Amino acid sequence: MADDERAAFEAYARTGQRRLYRTAYLLCGDTEGAQDLTQTTLAKLFQHWRRASRADNLDAYAKTVLVRTFVAERRRSVRDLLAHNRNAPRPQPNPAPGADLRVTLLALLAELPPRARAMVVLRYWDDLSVETVASLLRCSESTVKSQCSRSLVRLRARMGDVQLYSTGS
Repeated sequence: MADDERAAFEAYARTGQRRLYRTAYLLCGDTEGAQDLTQTTLAKLFQHWRRASRADNLDAYAKTVLVRTFVAERRRSVRDLLAHNRNAPRPQPNPAPGADLRVTLLALLAELPPRARAMVVLRYWDDLSVETVASLLRCSESTVKSQCSRSLVRLRARMGDVQLYSTGS
């Protein structure tokens, strides 16, 4: 890689790392996983920088790499976990009415399958359109709509009595 290409990548990595980390944190639910996912994404961008740097929207390209890496890693880890832990009961978080909403939402997001979680984060947290999410995840718009709808129903049911809009009075 030429020095000017390396400098362009380093400049992008410095400015884009925070945005990538924020989305990675929402997807992973923990700082270590988000850091790993962000670094993996940046490594993949570096590896294919010539192609990535020619993208019309470099941030969208990077977010696509991030989300696809997350989904692939989760599928792999779920498959490994199932192979090693067939009958282990899964702990169920029980959000208490006084719990911090952010912590509760992250715990509930972690219960969603990786692809559905990615759709909810991209659609409602990053405020991307249905078309954009479908493009990022290589699926139809109707899949995004139905998965988001089902996921929101599931999240609302698990939220129970937690007051979403209270100010903690």
